[in-house]
Amino acid sequence: MSDLYNPNKKESGGPEPASVTAPAGGGLPPSAPPRQALAGAGDAPEPAPVPDSVPVLEAVPVPSAGQVNGTAPDRIRIGLWGAPRSGKTTYLTALPIAAMQYQRHNEGSWNIAGMTQEANAFLTQGVDLLTRRRAFPPASMGVHGMAWSVQGPEEKGKLGFRSRRPNFVLEIQDAAGEVFRHDHPQQAQLVGHLARSHGLIYLFDPVGDAEEATESFTYLQATLIQLAARVRDQGELVDGRLPHHVSVCIAKFDHPDVFRPAVEAGWVTQDTVGSRLPRVPREQSEKFFQWMCDEFRGSNARLVRDALYAHFDPRRISYYAASAVGFRLNPQHVFDYGDYVQPVAVDGTLRIRTSPVPINVLEPLIDLESRIHRDRGRGGGWRGGKRR
Repeated sequence: MSDLYNPNKKESGGPEPASVTAPAGGGLPPSAPPRQALAGAGDAPEPAPVPDSVPVLEAVPVPSAGQVNGTAPDRIRIGLWGAPRSGKTTYLTALPIAAMQYQRHNEGSWNIAGMTQEANAFLTQGVDLLTRRRAFPPASMGVHGMAWSVQGPEEKGKLGFRSRRPNFVLEIQDAAGEVFRHDHPQQAQLVGHLARSHGLIYLFDPVGDAEEATESFTYLQATLIQLAARVRDQGELVDGRLPHHVSVCIAKFDHPDVFRPAVEAGWVTQDTVGSRLPRVPREQSEKFFQWMCDEFRGSNARLVRDALYAHFDPRRISYYAASAVGFRLNPQHVFDYGDYVQPVAVDGTLRIRTSPVPINVLEPLIDLESRIHRDRGRGGGWRGGKRR
């Protein structure tokens, strides 16, 4: 394993030398230790205070409303949803990496940049954490909003429609999974954001769903009830259902407890070129989710599926087998079923063995933007008849 993270290699701001223990048989360590804090790794020391006598050459104005929470046609508000430890922050951290890697397998490229200094700092530190430090970001605390500009490649027009180049502002909130509980004091704030959202990305974590403390249905149903009531009071239910477009991501596809059963059940195909990455074919993704709920996870997962179908139009839901960090690739940058697990324990901290290759991280966002754009193009507003 020559590409295993080498803690003895000197790097500026890098970790101290430590012993590395890879899991036997390609599996994960028995228990996942706490993740290292994003802000605590390699920070520069606090600068000395500047005396009041030093003149300020240019004052920074208060951001205008359109800078962060605008309602311009090019703004898309996406709600990110999932139980504790489902990987919401890691998903956001992997988005710019997935955008950079898009051109490897597709025509054109996607670019993501922050609309504020804080948003840019999140993107920059997150990419550095995953790619250079090979560590996971810390879990979110509370509710944190960000705005990013997103530009995509030109789309060729079909059936007489003009081509277009996706260029929009993404507003997203990264909320701790605990906020989705009915008794959390910040749940009302989160529900308000979800109610105003144009689309939702829901991370279904098959690994965490097996544990009572992170059971998916517990953190889905409580918020769904509040969300449906809020949208109903606004008069925006459509045929009794929520009007949002939804991308359901079956998270942690790379985890052996998810990937191996999926392979054995025949859901996985493998690319024949490039890195020969395994995938669940897009046309099989909904059936794969059904299998996850019916055969793999059991009764509580079936309740997750039933709740999604009851509250959203099934025609507005898409499904993806996703992984924020992807699979470990061998030194030839090719997938090896004999040794594919990315995370290993390095002196009590989970580290990533090779550079991340996110799977279905950018695609759910691209799909949501495309569907929302089509809704707007029909002249009825982004919810097919209702305007904000």
